[in-house]
Amino acid sequence: MSPLVRPADMLDMAVVALLIYALLVWFKKTRTAFVVQGLLVIIGVYVMARVMEMYMTTLIFKGFFAIFIIAVVVIFQEELRSIFERIAVWSIARPRQQAAPQEPDILARALSDLARDKVGALIVMRGRDPLDRHLEGGWDLHGELSEALIESIFDSHSLGHDGAMIIEDGRVTKFGVHLPLSKDFSKITHMGLRHTAALGLCERTDALCLAVSQERGVISVGRRAQLTTIDNLQDLHRILKEFLMEIAPRTPRQGFLAFLTHNTREKAVALVVSALLWWLFIGNSLRP
Repeated sequence: MSPLVRPADMLDMAVVALLIYALLVWFKKTRTAFVVQGLLVIIGVYVMARVMEMYMTTLIFKGFFAIFIIAVVVIFQEELRSIFERIAVWSIARPRQQAAPQEPDILARALSDLARDKVGALIVMRGRDPLDRHLEGGWDLHGELSEALIESIFDSHSLGHDGAMIIEDGRVTKFGVHLPLSKDFSKITHMGLRHTAALGLCERTDALCLAVSQERGVISVGRRAQLTTIDNLQDLHRILKEFLMEIAPRTPRQGFLAFLTHNTREKAVALVVSALLWWLFIGNSLRP
């Protein structure tokens, strides 16, 4: 490596690579990935213009970038807000309780009973992302999770049966709350209100949403902007266990190993782009 590259420069590239990696992973999970691709094309043209010393094109792009930054904030305002929320959660993360081993059993049995009786229900299991910004109305509860509690909340005579029930750390913290509705019309054309709300929340957070159809008695699971119909209770039980294991506290070693083994392609892209940006904008200026 060139002697011009100092340890501080390597740290500089590592920090930029980490930021690029975080953005790649985040936007990969959103519905705005195609917009990101368009923005990357524009950035690529600008970099090419600088390398080839196309002065007029470079000058036009410099004037365009002031508008470009505002456009990015407008287009990605929801995603940017969620990114800052995630950073805040990482920096002041509170210890989470280990999920009770009977939690998947309780939920699976209760949802099975509700589906059999064709009682509509909407249950949200919080992941790592905060939910308060997306919730409206409802009542605080902080009750111990049980089949009887779930079935009583979604009884047609209950005041909150049309809303959602929120589960955090194995306890029912709220019920009767309203969730944001999905705006993805390609997915919600034939959905009821509960399923549209379940999809809307899992588009904005990492929560797991469980919806029971009142008309068909079918259980659906929403996660990562996708809503999937469950065919049997074994699949539902497996999904619940996997979700609870994913959000459970990890030891530092487990977290480090997970970071190394996941999203390797995005890590490689982030490192290459960071090194290329340093060479284009910093390395060239240091040449004699």
